Amino acid sequence: MSTASDPNEIHRAAFRDARRRGDPLAAARAAAQLRTDAADLDPRDLSALRAARRVVGRAIRDARARRLHPLSATTPAPARRRIRFPFALAAVIVLVVAVLTALSMVPVDQNGGGGRAAPPVPTATVVPVALQSRGRVISAVRVVVPVLPQPQPEPKPQPTAIPTADPALDAFPTDGDSVVPGNGSGTGPGFASCPSFVPDGFAKLCGQVTDASTNKPIADACVSLGPCNSQGIRTDPNGRWAVLLPIGNGGLLWFFEFSKAGYVTSKYTQTSKTGRILIPTQRLAPTR
Repeated sequence: MSTASDPNEIHRAAFRDARRRGDPLAAARAAAQLRTDAADLDPRDLSALRAARRVVGRAIRDARARRLHPLSATTPAPARRRIRFPFALAAVIVLVVAVLTALSMVPVDQNGGGGRAAPPVPTATVVPVALQSRGRVISAVRVVVPVLPQPQPEPKPQPTAIPTADPALDAFPTDGDSVVPGNGSGTGPGFASCPSFVPDGFAKLCGQVTDASTNKPIADACVSLGPCNSQGIRTDPNGRWAVLLPIGNGGLLWFFEFSKAGYVTSKYTQTSKTGRILIPTQRLAPTR
């Protein structure tokens, strides 16, 4: 690098540094000291140089103008506008009050326009009330006392009549194979009963289990739906039994089994139906 170009390089470096820092005054000063041809400058440097010169030139012109005309250079302060907000607010309030007063004077139709009628107004009873005074004229004042409708008590449900039992119909049903007890009683605790009254949807099944060889009643025999289990019932000392079962849809099949140790198990099938059902006497044969 030649010695003649060293100052230009220094001024160019100073110009670039001022442009990077954004200092137009320093950039203009470095550009004024830079002695080089415009064709030798980078396009960006040339554009920044011109912009810096324009800024400095505008600043010099403004300074001269303020020196020659100090009054005209100052910007007059804007005149304060008179605030009219309180008067406008007062006018708006007066207008709103006038509109509300006009609306309150318009009668309102209780039943018109809508669809639902107004609820009935409770009747009122006028009761004269005499005001007591000391030595003055007593005048009666009418006071309106509203009479509210009193709730009506709900009717109590009438108890349903329970059908009375007919002793003749409540007798235990028997068939040709049934064995009548020798003592003729066969009633009391521990003895099966088969009443004629049966609730709706249920069936009362009754029968007796006897010994096929001796034709005597078999006590404590198991009567169950299917093989004997804990849900089965036992015959009474007269060999009789009774059970209440739901009939379902009326098409059920009840598969009864009658069993006791030392006897052959007997089976019987019954179709469900309402009322009292007599199951034929089951005669169990002793095992050999």
